[in-house]
Amino acid sequence: MSVSVTSDKYDSSDQALAAFSAAGLHTMNFEVPPVTNEPHWHHFDSEFYIVDGELTLTDAASGEQLECRPGCSVRVPARALHAEKSESGYTIVLGTSVPANEFGDPVDLPPETLNEKEKI
Repeated sequence: MSVSVTSDKYDSSDQALAAFSAAGLHTMNFEVPPVTNEPHWHHFDSEFYIVDGELTLTDAASGEQLECRPGCSVRVPARALHAEKSESGYTIVLGTSVPANEFGDPVDLPPETLNEKEKI
């Protein structure tokens, strides 16, 4: 379960949105404000395409820092421990394995709960 970044997977946000929909993902356009967070995980799979802005995504398992710019496609599997940093914020097309109303609260789950039995 590791985070991955691919450059030039899609030619446009419309193409990414169509691919996410065809894969059965729940899609939305999403603006993320400037963020710096600690390692965390989610109970759902997500894939997103960066439309605007920049993001440094850290794969906590490997310590690898992945630079994400417009045109990059990012895959974050469920239960993958990761952290995000963006000084200016970024805009994405997002596809997730569950609808937004099932993300849970909090969406960012702490590392110490990663091995607990999941409550969905």
